[in-house]
Amino acid sequence: MGTGIMAGIPIIFEPHDDRFRPHEGRKFDMENFSKGFFDNFDVSGEAGSKKIYTIKKDLLINNYKSFLAEFYDLIEEDFNKETDLTFDTIPSATNLDEFREVFSSDNRRNYVPFFETSYYDFSVLGCECKEYWLFYSGSYKAYIEVYSTLLHFERILSKSMSNPLANAIKFGIFG
Repeated sequence: MGTGIMAGIPIIFEPHDDRFRPHEGRKFDMENFSKGFFDNFDVSGEAGSKKIYTIKKDLLINNYKSFLAEFYDLIEEDFNKETDLTFDTIPSATNLDEFREVFSSDNRRNYVPFFETSYYDFSVLGCECKEYWLFYSGSYKAYIEVYSTLLHFERILSKSMSNPLANAIKFGIFG
């Protein structure tokens, strides 16, 4: 097992801390996100040195099932084969705590979609995802030169889907 391209929806994220990795060019820049991305998040922590962005809970809870159906239809992949679920067996959650529980990586045996909290495992352009919901697992043989390629995927997907979560997506390297 190595690293591969995955896609997720950040639940909690914050800007990269340039103090520790200035050589990586990971400056927080609004240009590194799809149009409308920040509309999906509430902001807190402004009193400190960093803003903390948290997904709007109703947006996530009310749309994640239809999001999965639309996404897997769009990419023409077998939802059951990729996720070990059917559209009728997608776990139900009525709040964020339930969402975390039903999609925990332990409960899902690391089948997508699953919930993860190790920000070192999911590297994306523009931010550090402290909590995120991974819904797509791509190749573990993928190599990229620059993260802007993944940003292009995010932008294409956000324009291709009608689901309200479509522009809350981050593609990144996982593992």
